[in-house]
Amino acid sequence: MKRILVVDDDSAIIDFLKEALPALGHEADFADNGQDAIHLLNTERYDLILSDIRMPEKNGIDVARAAYKVAPHVPVLFMSGNPNTIVEEQSFLAKPFTIAELEMRIDVALAPPEEDEIAA
Repeated sequence: MKRILVVDDDSAIIDFLKEALPALGHEADFADNGQDAIHLLNTERYDLILSDIRMPEKNGIDVARAAYKVAPHVPVLFMSGNPNTIVEEQSFLAKPFTIAELEMRIDVALAPPEEDEIAA
């Protein structure tokens, strides 16, 4: 079981993930804004951060920067409903998404690094 921090200001996404993540065998904490997420990052430990990119005030990039400061090894998986969002494909989940897509992206994000990535 992995511990995931979910950050999204869309209550429908939060509600979906509150059901989907436990069904996939994960434990999750939820924040509906970047500021609350940053507070949780400073007090709790996570295996993965699943964050919306566009949020008022503190956005997903702000959350990722804060996470990197306290836990640089924790991967960040971004979510966005904007098809023009530019991030690495393996670090991105386009909204809306299915449980199967969610599971695949989480598996990729949590996979151990390849041998050639370790040597670099």
